[in-house]
Amino acid sequence: MSPHHESRRDQKAAILAVGTELTTGQIINRNASWLSEKITSLGIEVILHETVADDRPRIHEAITRCFHAAQWVFITGGLGPTTDDFTREVVSEWAELPLEFDEPSWNRIVARISSLGISVAESNRQQCYFPQGAEILANPEGTASGFTFLTSKPEAEGRIWVLPGPPSEVAAIWTQGIEKTLKTLHPKTIPIRLLTWQCMGKSEAELGEITEKALAGSGLQTGYRAHRPFVEIKVWCDPAAIEAKKPWLEQLQKVLAPWIMTVDGEDLAQRLLNRLEGYDAVDLIDQATSGDLARRLGSLLRTPQYQHLAMNLTLLTEWKAIESSEPTIKNLLDEADPDTLTLALTGYSVDGRATIGLKLGAKTFETEIRSPYPHPQWIERTRPYVLERALKIWSDWILLSSS
Repeated sequence: MSPHHESRRDQKAAILAVGTELTTGQIINRNASWLSEKITSLGIEVILHETVADDRPRIHEAITRCFHAAQWVFITGGLGPTTDDFTREVVSEWAELPLEFDEPSWNRIVARISSLGISVAESNRQQCYFPQGAEILANPEGTASGFTFLTSKPEAEGRIWVLPGPPSEVAAIWTQGIEKTLKTLHPKTIPIRLLTWQCMGKSEAELGEITEKALAGSGLQTGYRAHRPFVEIKVWCDPAAIEAKKPWLEQLQKVLAPWIMTVDGEDLAQRLLNRLEGYDAVDLIDQATSGDLARRLGSLLRTPQYQHLAMNLTLLTEWKAIESSEPTIKNLLDEADPDTLTLALTGYSVDGRATIGLKLGAKTFETEIRSPYPHPQWIERTRPYVLERALKIWSDWILLSSS
């Protein structure tokens, strides 16, 4: 391999997802996103994502393309027990390594399936074949173990990791050993710190201009991601350079302040639930989000971390289109039980305004949320905008009311 080609591939990764269910849009490729975040956090550049259907020649060609671009290739999918699961066979053919049966893997599958009271199918045996010399990566969440080996083909020197498709199984195998292996194999990689700001109220273009102006001359790498209702500002920085870059980062924080909702991945729904700790009774009245608030909080209230809060929270969801929101919020708070923490959000007025309130004992708070998308045709943008604003405002008020 030429030195020039090696330098282009050095310490770069590619992710190849296998599955017709991905190429047809039946499911979303969550593995690529998750793996990219984990790999990037180790200071390794992910240079390519590729997705192919369950087609042997196309998988073979895709592996070659990935190794042409990157030194390390991660493949997900196609390790199951059915006839359309043949990723291991294609990888074996590509690497020119024969498949060998692994008896301990079969014993583990039999024990796992039998413990669930399910009959073991003979087709599960195909999950126990691995390329000769490959390291088997046990799967604590499923029957399909992954595997990894060094490659030595011309123009494809590096390492390959082959993992099952279910995201929970990818995460389990990664946590169990892949991350540690990467750090051991490549100790010189420096984790890059990713700083993020979730902003609302200005367009991606406007926030981009503000950010680039604030960071001019800093040498910091920037990125942007619009995901309704937020625009995410991303800045990558070498941890060793954080102190030297501090003046630019402080300036960025200052100029973005009017539109910042959260910093470094904080979730506003989690923030609200954390603030509700210690309240024996909470009434939450939602007339604006058409059930989005219930879904947003419900997904968290089902987790062990927040399950206990569900016993104290009553959520009333109703839809109301109103001409003016001010009298409505006053009526809701006047009728609220003073011994209960009441959080209320009214329906929208015709020009995209909603009113939000809080009552606890003698303390009341009220304010207006004005959508930047007032036209009725933009209601699908107004709803998530108002929801996230409400989560933040309620969190701030709860802190004030307890002081």
